Amino acid sequence: MALMSSCPGSKIFKNPMPESILCSNCHDELEIWTDELSVRCKKCGAVTYKSRMPSCIDWCQHAEGCVGPELYKKLKPS
Repeated sequence: MALMSSCPGSKIFKNPMPESILCSNCHDELEIWTDELSVRCKKCGAVTYKSRMPSCIDWCQHAEGCVGPELYKKLKPS
């Protein structure tokens, strides 16, 4: 049986994919990546924050080593 190099929960952060959300101001459709927390609307300039469910980044003691320190700091600001 082969060992995994990282947990399956970190895949969404290490291999980001685009998602669509609506601007909180003008309701225009915005593209945001799974490793981003916010995006600025090109139409009205408002910053929209993605609602985020708890993930392994929040509770796993190995999260920083798994996704790397730079991405960890981006996803879990102090």
